Amino acid sequence: MSTSFPIPPPQDEQGAAKTRRLVVLAVTIVVLLLVFFLWHASSKRVPPAATGSQDAVGPDERAYTSNVGVDHVEMSRAENFLHQEVTTIAGEISNGGNRSLASVELTIEFYDDLNQIAQRETRSLFGPPGPPIPPGDHREFEVSFEHISSAWNMRQPVIKVATVQFAPLK
Repeated sequence: MSTSFPIPPPQDEQGAAKTRRLVVLAVTIVVLLLVFFLWHASSKRVPPAATGSQDAVGPDERAYTSNVGVDHVEMSRAENFLHQEVTTIAGEISNGGNRSLASVELTIEFYDDLNQIAQRETRSLFGPPGPPIPPGDHREFEVSFEHISSAWNMRQPVIKVATVQFAPLK
């Protein structure tokens, strides 16, 4: 009488199979983490129209932005105390309309070599409790960027008036 018994694989094959499973598991975890971080980083890029700042502004304020000028723009780069490059944009906001402005927001767009937007940021320049900008007046501003996309073509960015808010009438 003959009985057959299954022959177990040698220990080396079992260890190799276990190692392969661990490698596949580790690679899967790394890929999932990478996908999560890329998704999370891309979800932070919100276009200025979706930030909610324009929701609080009416059609009169939106139409008034054409009366606000951005002049005498200069750029500079310097190293801060943490040895990081800081890019500063300085200029002048002029109120060419007939209303006093309590606040002004600018949208600043940095472009790449293909003339596509590499980075877009909306920054508030003025606001309460500071004094409003009366009609016909101007005020200097300065905006600093600690990080600008590496795709930036190093040319002066496009600066647009995003929103204004009128000062209360006296």
